[in-house]
Amino acid sequence: MKILHTEASCGWGGQEIRILTEARGLIRRGHQVELVCPSEARIFQEAPAYGVPVRALPIGKKRLPALKAMRAFLRDNRFDVINTHSSTDSWLAALACKMLADAPPIVRTRHLSTAVNRSWSTRWLYEKGCAHVVVTGEALKAQLIRDNGYPAEQLTSVPTGIDTQRFAPGDRQAARQALGLEIDSRYIGIVATLRSWKGHQYLLEAF
Repeated sequence: MKILHTEASCGWGGQEIRILTEARGLIRRGHQVELVCPSEARIFQEAPAYGVPVRALPIGKKRLPALKAMRAFLRDNRFDVINTHSSTDSWLAALACKMLADAPPIVRTRHLSTAVNRSWSTRWLYEKGCAHVVVTGEALKAQLIRDNGYPAEQLTSVPTGIDTQRFAPGDRQAARQALGLEIDSRYIGIVATLRSWKGHQYLLEAF
């Protein structure tokens, strides 16, 4: 298949890493995969290291020039499916596809657990603008069904995978020594990009 990933976010975290990792995996399986994102986005800089073809597109904000750029790109480049990842690029791709004949279907991947607003426009995006919605966990799927009333058959949970060769348990004592930590103490923490909805404040309150 010929697959296009779109990403408007300029941040760098699990979402962007998942996009590149999955794209690399699909390329290794023989698919043609390409990514479009703003030139100033961190993912634009990182994509070559993952072996993912990337092109700069000014889609960082929901503006008319961004919509025109997305429409022109999709008009001139044919794909079998589009996988969008953030709100901005999802809107731009959905609207652009509605203005094109024989546009490819859109799969919208939602990576966040924050609430999705219940406006009619957002409902259109999820139910009409996209052919299918992928979420990164069963809790997110249940949330969209319960809180937004989206049909279960249009949602699929695909948890983020883990490279067990890269992330394998090592020698605990050696790791603690390397970090200058006491061998026999107990340590509790969170490994994550700092985001308000990830609950770091609850850990601090518990401490």
